Amino acid sequence: MHKLMFLILISMLSHQGVAAQRIVIAGGSITDIVFALGAGENVVAVDTSSTSPVAATKLPKVGYYRDLAAEGVLSQHPELILALQGSGRPEVLTQLRSTGVQLNLYDKPTNTNELFNLIAQLGQDLNQPSQAQRLINKLKQALPPKAPPSSLSALFILSAGERGITVAGPETVPDLLFGYTGVRNLATEPGYKPFNREAMLVSSPDFLVAPSHVVYSLGGPEQFCQQSALTLLPAAQQCRLLVMDSLMSMGMTTRLPEAIAQLAAYREQSTL
Repeated sequence: MHKLMFLILISMLSHQGVAAQRIVIAGGSITDIVFALGAGENVVAVDTSSTSPVAATKLPKVGYYRDLAAEGVLSQHPELILALQGSGRPEVLTQLRSTGVQLNLYDKPTNTNELFNLIAQLGQDLNQPSQAQRLINKLKQALPPKAPPSSLSALFILSAGERGITVAGPETVPDLLFGYTGVRNLATEPGYKPFNREAMLVSSPDFLVAPSHVVYSLGGPEQFCQQSALTLLPAAQQCRLLVMDSLMSMGMTTRLPEAIAQLAAYREQSTL
C-alpha cells in the first residue's frame, strides 16, 4: 500500500503541465492501431494481449487488460493510458484516475465500422487525424468483398477440455471472418458460449479453427485435436484444423484483411 501511494504521488507530480509522451496501453487492438498510426515510439508498456506488432511484444508488460493492477501500470510512470472497455476493476480505474493521469476507455470493436471508428478516435486523441484517415482508407481498399456462401461449415474453438468446448458465435470477430469467407458458422449463440456436444456431433463441421495460444498451450495441433471433447469429430480425427494468431483471429486490428485472406486460403485448400 505504501509503495502504491508513493507511485501515485510520483505520477501526479510527473505529468503536471507535461505533454503526453509516455503511453501505456491495455488492449491488443489498441496497441496494433497505435503502432499502425506511427505513435509506437511513445508507448512505454502494454498488456499481455498486445501481441502485434513485434515491437510491442518487446515492451514491459502490465498484465492482462481485464486484470490490471494500478501498481503495475503506475510503475511505468504513464502520462496517458489507453484501454479497452472492461480493462481492470472499477476500483483500479479509480486509483489510476486519482493520480491525475489521463485514462481513455474505448469500446471493443466487433465489426468493420466499429474498427474504423476506433481508429478515428485514437487518431483524434493522439493528434494524428490525417494518419488515421489514411489508415482507414487503406483498410477499406484492402478488405475483399464478402464471398458467396459455400457448402463448408466450421467452428472456432476458444477452449476444449473435459468440460466440453467453448465456441465463437455471432457478434464475435471469428464469426465476421467466417462471413467474409463464405464459411457457415455452426455456432448460433452470440458471443463465446459452450457448445452442446451432441449438437456438435450432429452438425459435424468440415474443419476447425482455433487461436494459437489455446492450441500451443495444449502442446500443438495434434494434441489439440486429441482433446476428449473433440475426438468423435471427423474433423478432429483427421486434424482438419486452422491455427490462427490469437489477436488476429479474435481482435479487430489493422491485420483484418490478412486474417480474412488466411481463412479464405484454408477454405480453398479444404475444397480441393
